[in-house]
Amino acid sequence: MRFFLLILFFLCGFTEADTNRGHAADALEKVSLQLHWKYQFEFAGFIAAKEKGFYRDAGLDVEIKEYRTGMDVVDEVLSQRANYGIYNSSILLEYLQGKPLILLASFFKRSALVLITQPSIHSPKDLIGKTVMSSLVDDFRLNFKPYLDGYGVKISDLKMVPQTYRVDEFAKGEVDAMTAFISDQPHKLDKLGVKYNILDPSNDNLFVLQEELFTSAAELKNHPYRVHAFKKASIKGWEYALSHRKEIAKIIHEKYAPQLDTETLEYEAETINKLILPFIYDIGSIDRNFLHKQMQLFKNDFHVGAGKTLDDFIVKPGINGLALTDEEQRYIELHKKIPLCVNYDFFPIDGFKDGRHIGIMADVFAMIGNKTGFEFIPVESHSEEELFQKLQEKKCKLLAVVATNNRYFTTVRPTKPFSSTHFTLLSRLDKSFVENPLFLKGKLLLVQKNSFKNYLNYLYPYLNIEVEENKNTMVKKVLDGRAYAIASIDEQADYFIDKYGYGKLKINGFLAKERLLHGSIGVQKDEPVLYSIMQKALKSLSKEKIEAIKNSWRLTRYHERVDYFLLWMVLGVVAIIFFIMIYYQRKLKNFNAALEQRVQQKTKELQETNEILKHKVQEKAKELIKKDEILTAQSKQAVMGEMISMIAHQWRQPLNTITLQISNLQLKYLMGQQISKEDIMQTLEDISDSVVYLSDTIEDFKTYFRPNKAPQETDMRGLLKKAIKFVEPRLKSNKIELQTECDSELHANVYANELIQVLLNLLNNAIEAYENKKTEDKIIKLTCKQSGPKIQIDVTDKAGGIRKEHLSKLFEPYFSTKGKNGTGLGLYMSKMIIEKQFGGSISVESSMFGTTFTIVIPKDVQK
Repeated sequence: MRFFLLILFFLCGFTEADTNRGHAADALEKVSLQLHWKYQFEFAGFIAAKEKGFYRDAGLDVEIKEYRTGMDVVDEVLSQRANYGIYNSSILLEYLQGKPLILLASFFKRSALVLITQPSIHSPKDLIGKTVMSSLVDDFRLNFKPYLDGYGVKISDLKMVPQTYRVDEFAKGEVDAMTAFISDQPHKLDKLGVKYNILDPSNDNLFVLQEELFTSAAELKNHPYRVHAFKKASIKGWEYALSHRKEIAKIIHEKYAPQLDTETLEYEAETINKLILPFIYDIGSIDRNFLHKQMQLFKNDFHVGAGKTLDDFIVKPGINGLALTDEEQRYIELHKKIPLCVNYDFFPIDGFKDGRHIGIMADVFAMIGNKTGFEFIPVESHSEEELFQKLQEKKCKLLAVVATNNRYFTTVRPTKPFSSTHFTLLSRLDKSFVENPLFLKGKLLLVQKNSFKNYLNYLYPYLNIEVEENKNTMVKKVLDGRAYAIASIDEQADYFIDKYGYGKLKINGFLAKERLLHGSIGVQKDEPVLYSIMQKALKSLSKEKIEAIKNSWRLTRYHERVDYFLLWMVLGVVAIIFFIMIYYQRKLKNFNAALEQRVQQKTKELQETNEILKHKVQEKAKELIKKDEILTAQSKQAVMGEMISMIAHQWRQPLNTITLQISNLQLKYLMGQQISKEDIMQTLEDISDSVVYLSDTIEDFKTYFRPNKAPQETDMRGLLKKAIKFVEPRLKSNKIELQTECDSELHANVYANELIQVLLNLLNNAIEAYENKKTEDKIIKLTCKQSGPKIQIDVTDKAGGIRKEHLSKLFEPYFSTKGKNGTGLGLYMSKMIIEKQFGGSISVESSMFGTTFTIVIPKDVQK
């Protein structure tokens, strides 16, 4: 019998080309997804997941069901006629009404449903007494009641007529307004040449979710792994669809909706991209704060859901794409809190401060916690020996990071490596760069850990290496010449220099770049289930995410090279000028022509130095932008452009001053005036002051570009002064007076750099508003005051105000009043920072006389 089965299996292999799809389908779990509308690009991510095999790779055979008129999508899922569904915020309302629904993912970050009105209707107030074509009144109430309430309009003030889901009635003028999806119906009207207005609740910061992936509580309970696999594959489908829009539009046209031409689908794709905002939000991410606000609104308006929370509505982390066994899942349920040993003195790779785990590994464990549901409790050690003892005594289940080939910590078992690094040599400034490790033979190197010494001696047996745990002692030995260099882990090198040897040490070589040191997480050997979970969690983290975390903790090495280069270049120029001036005094009659040529040459060199520096700063700015490339990549590029312009403003004046001072001496000589020693010394002193100013400016900008990891106690007056300092050259060049008012002794716990970014955006907008104005009375007023537990900051100009039709769109992404010169992201990202990071608000008031932007934030911002 077994032989017969083997022969049958063997023969089936030869007919695979004809039957592969059928057999594969039989092996897959059959599930279905119920859409809440007809096939179009609105569902491109799910179609892409099916057509590109992402569902199949997850072990699923998915049927995507098109909506039928009169269908109840929620009932389809709860009755198990469909396993998953796509719907809007109604699922939250129905959950509050007692239905067992689970939200898996949220795709649209802006409202897709709008009101299209006739051209004469500009505001919800204009709808009173007008005919509005919509679906059910309950649906209209859910989507538009808060929007109408803001204008004092009641639904009973409107004449509601049933929705036909066509644009014909509107085009013929039979209705005054209609509910519509912004992704496709405006395009239909454009093709017909019909004029219209759009009333969008999003412009009033009112959002109703329109693309929610949900399932039933029974599906999650009975098939947890299938639920998470379906969610993960769907998100992957959306990632593919948004980056291959034309391909997926063609697939939808050919296989799903032949009545829709590819032009219409591609137009819809562009709009859908702006609704999902993939460059700001993780695709499918759920905004719990928004849902909480919407839940409170539903509870008040519909009087439902007393005592209910979001905990049973939003799918819990824990599996999150990990193929966990039942035993592993039970382990997580029984061991929510995991004690984690933090390495001693290993920042920024691993660290402990103020009772918190910090550094690269803290961010890695935060991601692992999100995936597994674990809460990692950091355990601090004050020495390597204490760390070893705590692991021996089983006070920790995990060691945050350990070398993969570790032999010192005998109780732990390293996971498979998730990262790798090399060693960086730190030496005195007078040491040359080490290209070949053989150069180090006979020289003493210092390392901080015994494991580092063992590893380096394994690679380079000829090296003389000593272990020294105290970093201050290591630096002192190198500076005293008792050791040639420190061999530090690369990620630590910049922090090492910055804290212990800034201006005294430099990077002068690398070791083990060909044989990298691999890093793992250490798991106690008597925890095999935890070991398996950690392996799976690490495997689910992409190399790109790990590298992004590492890069976010890197200090730039730019100032090490550029600061000294600039200093020596300027001092060199000053020294040359000094000797030239002495030579002039001795050879005044015979050296006139040579002096003029020399001064011109040096002036040119200063100008070239300025250009080189500007280029270097641009490179530095690009490096800093990469730190937040998923949430704020496009907006940071716009801000960076502003900052580069400010740096140019800050530098141009002192460099011009140096040039003018040199030229003044030259001019005095040409005019036959006596040049005294006092004149020369005063000029050199002024040049020295300018050099110090240039160095201070670089330090200011370096500090600004370091993001705040946590809110910090900040003097608000000092913060305003710092923001003003950046725009001061622009204010002077445009002859604008800046008036500031701030309550004395006003301190707040805020993200200082992010708040400066918002203020710079508002101040630069105010400055630009005056650029084309001929008025002499150019004033910008910046005020800051405390109002109870909050702080209010106002930025006011008198530049003539903002056009009324632009006010409602100011905070939309991509909307700009600057034409091609604007990105349309500045105010949008300012709004995101104030609302998301600070939990505050930003608003604008404008008239024919001027404009005021108002920021309101808590005095004590919580992380």
